[in-house]
Amino acid sequence: MYSSSDFERLFIRYKAEAMPQGESIQDFCLRNKVPYNLFHKWYKDTRHQIVPVQVEGQPEMDTQSSKEVSSSPTPERKENTEPCPIRMMIDIRMTNGIRIQQRNLTYRNLRSLIEKLEGLC
Repeated sequence: MYSSSDFERLFIRYKAEAMPQGESIQDFCLRNKVPYNLFHKWYKDTRHQIVPVQVEGQPEMDTQSSKEVSSSPTPERKENTEPCPIRMMIDIRMTNGIRIQQRNLTYRNLRSLIEKLEGLC
């Protein structure tokens, strides 16, 4: 029996290895001895769970990084809009089965989470 993570890994491998060479997903599944009908059902059931996002605005920066930005030769963009509190949700799935899900994160919370995760690597 195949798990969702098995199909996820297969799909990532397909996009990295076979798709650039024009191989169909059916042929890739056949070559890897995975029944295409099971993969297709998994893909159909999960494809709407991943939503593309577009980030607008610029995250808050600490004083050190803001000095680096201000010294750059590119002109700064000034807008007369009030900063809106943006909240983020992050869902990280690792190959060893660990899943980290955090909701309602500010930019600073996200940055702190990433710093903590870097300590684990």
